[in-house]
Amino acid sequence: MLGMRISRRLPNHHLNAEAKATVSVSIAVVGTMTALVIGFLISNANSAFNARNATVSFLSSNIGQLDALLRRYGPETAPIREILQRFTAMKLEDLFTDKPDGKHTVDNPVTAKVFDDVEDRILALKPADDRQKWLGTEALRLAAAVRAARSLIVQQNVNSLPLPFVGVVVLWLIVVYGSFGLFAPRNATTIIALFCSILAVAMAFKLILDLDNPFDRGIRLTPPPLRISAEPLRRTLETIRQ
Repeated sequence: MLGMRISRRLPNHHLNAEAKATVSVSIAVVGTMTALVIGFLISNANSAFNARNATVSFLSSNIGQLDALLRRYGPETAPIREILQRFTAMKLEDLFTDKPDGKHTVDNPVTAKVFDDVEDRILALKPADDRQKWLGTEALRLAAAVRAARSLIVQQNVNSLPLPFVGVVVLWLIVVYGSFGLFAPRNATTIIALFCSILAVAMAFKLILDLDNPFDRGIRLTPPPLRISAEPLRRTLETIRQ
């Protein structure tokens, strides 16, 4: 629309065929660069999303294995398993339960202290034979893996999308669509076509932002929302409760 308004104020010789050809070639270069960069941003955000999803699955798997080892150790680990169950429920709520402000607590110190208690109690176990000694050692190894996965989730939650980079791409898009308006005929069909194109680009940016912040955002254009699935943690919690 801005380009259409500017075109009304320009002299006719600024809008002749030669000027149109020059502008079209120049904008084609900018448009190509913009398309490549947007494709790169989507690919990068999708890779980050998949990495976070894998980390959550890794966390869930290690919690399930840790509970299984504690179950095999003997009845004396029942209190530890109850604390592990509470930790799993708290972690599930931290990551996947919607808060009033739409935010999620990726690094909750209260949840972290609960897991510290799990590790301390495993260390305090008194193995009666070599079997329990091995199970206790493996339980500590899995507890360390759970702690590592928790730390990795916190590190991965840092916004990996450089905002200045996005700002440059938005500026390119303004230039591209502004040039379209310079030579586009002023009718409803043209305006609708430009609007649909702008909407598609805006949806691409929405996709990028949602993939880059899977715990605090959700793509809610089509159900279910595209975000990291909580099912691995839910299944682990249900298994522990049995």
